[in-house]
Amino acid sequence: MKPVLMTTFSRRHLDAPRYEKYSTVPLFEGLKPEEIGALLDYSEEVNVEAGDVVIHEGEPPKDFYIVAEGTLDVIKTEGENPTVLARLSDLSSFGEIGVVSDQAHTASIVAVSRSRLRRFSIDRFRELLDHGDRTAFRMVLGLTKLLALRLTSSDKRRVS
Repeated sequence: MKPVLMTTFSRRHLDAPRYEKYSTVPLFEGLKPEEIGALLDYSEEVNVEAGDVVIHEGEPPKDFYIVAEGTLDVIKTEGENPTVLARLSDLSSFGEIGVVSDQAHTASIVAVSRSRLRRFSIDRFRELLDHGDRTAFRMVLGLTKLLALRLTSSDKRRVS
């Protein structure tokens, strides 16, 4: 059966205020609250404690995440030396490059504080794309913009 994301607009329209906070997530740029709600319905809530490793460097991608609330560190390990590359907080996303690449994770993501995350299965999301879901494609456009910003930022840090 073909997965269909946007099937019950009327119910999601009633839930729209619940999803409005996610409208600032770069992955959801340009999406309506009800479209964001439909995408969030494809995710599950995950709670993690300080010190929990959400993504392990070197492992293949299975999921991507949005931080609903909390703080996590992006940690790269060279030899025995871990380096914190970035700190993620509310409405940040991570692991999303796995949507477009099967490349192993290049860093670990570790919770600094108790955090609430939205976890999206990459396989389920790819099914939406395979079946031509327009909202999923629009989210990939947001992903492309986000990855371009990260690449530009990385280039600037490398030059300085």
